Amino acid sequence: RSFWITADLRWKKRLKQLWKSVKRNGKSGGQMFKKIFYSVVRVLFNGLFFGIYGLHVEGRENIPKEGAIIVAPNHKSNFDPPIVGVAFKDRIIHYMAKEELFKNPIFGYILHQFGTFPVKRGAIDRAAIRRAIRELKEGNALGIFPEGTRIQRKGLGRFHSGMASLAFMSGVSILPVAVVGSVAMPRKCGPLAVLIGKPIEVKKQRADDEAVETLNKKVKEEIQKLTDEYMEKINTK
Repeated sequence: RSFWITADLRWKKRLKQLWKSVKRNGKSGGQMFKKIFYSVVRVLFNGLFFGIYGLHVEGRENIPKEGAIIVAPNHKSNFDPPIVGVAFKDRIIHYMAKEELFKNPIFGYILHQFGTFPVKRGAIDRAAIRRAIRELKEGNALGIFPEGTRIQRKGLGRFHSGMASLAFMSGVSILPVAVVGSVAMPRKCGPLAVLIGKPIEVKKQRADDEAVETLNKKVKEEIQKLTDEYMEKINTK
């Protein structure tokens, strides 16, 4: 018990020092707090997903070390964003997330610290589009779930136009990502894996319906291929 009391006092002292530094240094202090906060949460998520759930990651060599990229995972669970986030150990993914997630002030604050920003579903959200383009112009990794919502049945859902449209508007490549085994979480049900495919090159052009449909189909087929190959591999062991 004395160990935990001592540890708690140390953390409180450290947080007080950090807060004083934030107030003293203004923006630079805020950035330092953000980095420390991110690092602490990431360690916790690493312990949860790798330690408890046994997360397996393939294809990290396909992640560009720098520069803009659109990360496009399938979506089975609310756990998918942090699962994919820890799989990308050297980069922060700036997700577009439904605005309902930001209604809880604590959870909303955590999302903001990770570079996540809200988007209104069912309508054209110009503010979210501008933010997404800005993230890409700054060379960040932008996370978009092309299905737009969780698909809690077998297989992939219909891809919406947002991912492909942003890719054509910006000329940024898409990184297909397959998430396997998250649908039943927090229950453990089979292997949990993140499979990262090779970037799909996209050239800047007008995002007409035909072009969007073709690109969506290409990304969807690659995610399905990653999933099928992985399941075949583990089923033959």
